[in-house]
Amino acid sequence: MKKIKILLGLAVTIAGITSFGVTQASASSYTVIKTKTYTQSPVYHAKSTTKNVYLWNKSHTKKLHNLKNYPNTSWALRASVTMRHNGSNAIYYSVMSYTPTQKKSPVYGYVWHNYLTKGFNRHYSHWNNLYLDGFTSDSDYLNYIKQSPSQALTNKVLQLFPNSQLSLNLSHYVENRDALLDLKTESSTFNKSYRDSILLTNVNQLFYHDYQDTRTESQRFQAIEKALDAAGYTASKRASLKDYQIGIYYQNAPLKDVDGYSVGIILAKPAN
Repeated sequence: MKKIKILLGLAVTIAGITSFGVTQASASSYTVIKTKTYTQSPVYHAKSTTKNVYLWNKSHTKKLHNLKNYPNTSWALRASVTMRHNGSNAIYYSVMSYTPTQKKSPVYGYVWHNYLTKGFNRHYSHWNNLYLDGFTSDSDYLNYIKQSPSQALTNKVLQLFPNSQLSLNLSHYVENRDALLDLKTESSTFNKSYRDSILLTNVNQLFYHDYQDTRTESQRFQAIEKALDAAGYTASKRASLKDYQIGIYYQNAPLKDVDGYSVGIILAKPAN
């Protein structure tokens, strides 16, 4: 299933660690003593958008960029580097920028690890069509749904279930369609966390292979609401699902070359 989005898919990282000696950087006396690389890049953002925080070159002799000048940027972690300076070790992250539009070439550099924290840049009003792996909590994902221009449809569908709590974990099952389809075969894993799942095939297949779907966001919402009603999940029924959590993943409109089969909803009760 081909997907094209602003950010690369973010998954559990598989890290390789290499230790090696490096000639000392003469101007600043920084020595790289260990490098941990990543096959897939976790996403980070700056803890502060107002402080002067610099990206350096690898030898730590030149300031390349000031993170304060990139207030809406997320940073993909390429490697974690341990540097020794004046007898002390410090961990730096080798990062690459991701911007909301990606119209400019990315910037690269090394930054002290504690200046960054996990997850997407929180200025979600500037971001669209993000993968779920960069969100850090239910509330983080909810803020994105409420703020992102691409999430008006998601927000409307979520409001159809006024008493169900948004679950980022359940939403991963929707985004990862294979996991959703394998709930029966993977039931032992799923049932450790959830029970009484509600999976509405007629709703989730509305936008299957919809590359050329010309329906507006409003028309797509109407189709979802109609399919819910047809499945017996009327407004009163949906409002009664107060013990349920909901996983959800939509965009306002189909993305070019993106399989609509990976959008939809699932509901379930927490196992405990």
